[in-house]
Amino acid sequence: MPTLNMTDQMTALELARRANAPEPFKIIELMKLKNEMLIDIPAYECNSGTIHKTTQRTIGKAGEHRIYNQGVGTFATQTKLIEDHTTILDAYSRVDEKMLQHSGNRNAARQSEAVGIIKGMGLTQAEMIITADKTKSAEFDGLKVRRAKVDNKLVFSAGGNGNKLTSIYIIASGPDLFHFLYPQGSKSVGVERQDLGVMHVPEKDRPEKTLPMAVEYFTAQYGICVRDPTALIRICNIPEDITGDKLIDLIIEASYKMAQGATTYSMYSNDSILIKLDKASSGKANVVHTQEDPWGKPITHVRNIRCRQMDVILNDESAVPAA
Repeated sequence: MPTLNMTDQMTALELARRANAPEPFKIIELMKLKNEMLIDIPAYECNSGTIHKTTQRTIGKAGEHRIYNQGVGTFATQTKLIEDHTTILDAYSRVDEKMLQHSGNRNAARQSEAVGIIKGMGLTQAEMIITADKTKSAEFDGLKVRRAKVDNKLVFSAGGNGNKLTSIYIIASGPDLFHFLYPQGSKSVGVERQDLGVMHVPEKDRPEKTLPMAVEYFTAQYGICVRDPTALIRICNIPEDITGDKLIDLIIEASYKMAQGATTYSMYSNDSILIKLDKASSGKANVVHTQEDPWGKPITHVRNIRCRQMDVILNDESAVPAA
């Protein structure tokens, strides 16, 4: 199995493992089945409660050559303050206590329900990361909102028109690049599971009647931070009939605009894009190839970019306009 690099070691899953937090580890492991960003993107603790305050630095040319007995001027970089907020994703599991008692294996029956809910939370989280919009009461902007206009710098168009389009997001991960957030002081990477015992809960359709329910509470508190704008690039306006070769060309061109020096580069798209890339790999084996990720799972790579599947990136996007 390949060696974990520093970015891989800081994913929420690895942090939960390192903190000896078995329940959060199990939850994140299930959530990643529906949100593959959790496999690659590192997570860092907020530095101000549930808010993470950082600076975005613009680096231009600095320094000047001089000759003996001649001075030089001073230089400074430009910075912009950024505040990123975390959001709270909650869910309750309620199962009739008598049904659990009569199931033959109470723990297995309860766990089966919990697994389905946690996987659903992973799907909700993935959708939030892509589509969240602060103007619509979300705590942060998702990738789609952050990259909403074609500028040929951070957002590139594949040339499609209409409303049957999709996108690819390419991410360079790292503490000064793109990463997830969890609340300051959390010992469980922002993820918890609580057994609230048996509670007498009003019936959904007849609230005047109650029944005994075994209740569990699940929560995941998280956010995203993009410290370097070039750590997040979108290829949008991808039509259904695009060829695999054209996709590969677009991904390679976009990769040259990305932040350099990251240990992990990953791209996220739906299965229709990944199928096209896999089919094109036979003719471009030197560019598109399959290799194991650090956890031993064979996945497609476009050069050094891991290709991950996120089905919340749909094929019904409308054309993204120019800036």
